Amino acid sequence: MAYGPNADVPRGGAERDVPGERREQEATSGEADGPDGSDGYDGWRGLARELVDRIARDGRLTTQAQRLPGAQMRRRVARCRAINAAALHEIVEESGWPTAELVGEEASTAALMILLHADDLALKLSCRDLITDAVERGQCPPIHAAYATDHCAVELGRPQPYGTRYTPLGRPYPVADPEGVDARRVAIGLRTMAAEQQALAEIQLRRLSRASA
Repeated sequence: MAYGPNADVPRGGAERDVPGERREQEATSGEADGPDGSDGYDGWRGLARELVDRIARDGRLTTQAQRLPGAQMRRRVARCRAINAAALHEIVEESGWPTAELVGEEASTAALMILLHADDLALKLSCRDLITDAVERGQCPPIHAAYATDHCAVELGRPQPYGTRYTPLGRPYPVADPEGVDARRVAIGLRTMAAEQQALAEIQLRRLSRASA
């Protein structure tokens, strides 16, 4: 998912597009602004576009870094993700977690991916709780909470409940209650661990085939 001097700015301009400033401009132009508490649609739609645009840039930069590995590309990816994390932090502070109910599942998933790529454990922990609450209210898919929970567990040095996080070598980090993990995964719409590992192996094989072609 990734997403001269301004090449890493997720949206146009030399500075990050600050959600609060953008929404203030919309409000003064007479547009209703959903994220600020009104019942307008344009504000939520704009936020959804922002989230999708940010993670798309993360994806593009990550793909470039895989094709052209090196310190410069790693820095560009890291900078993009730091900017995205700062934007997500501000969005959450202003409006709460961008649930699928509010911004659509694609944009809510984009917010989740920005969170998972963030180098900010405090942000991950607070958003994990918000996502869990949203799932309990039926506002986000259960898979979102599983990914957020697993990422936080691994960063805290604990076994992950759902086995969604893998090492750079393609092996899952330690899993809590391995005998029950497949049941937990299937219950929320994930594949079994064996099926997931097979799928990842096939993806890696296709990548190697393309690289050698």
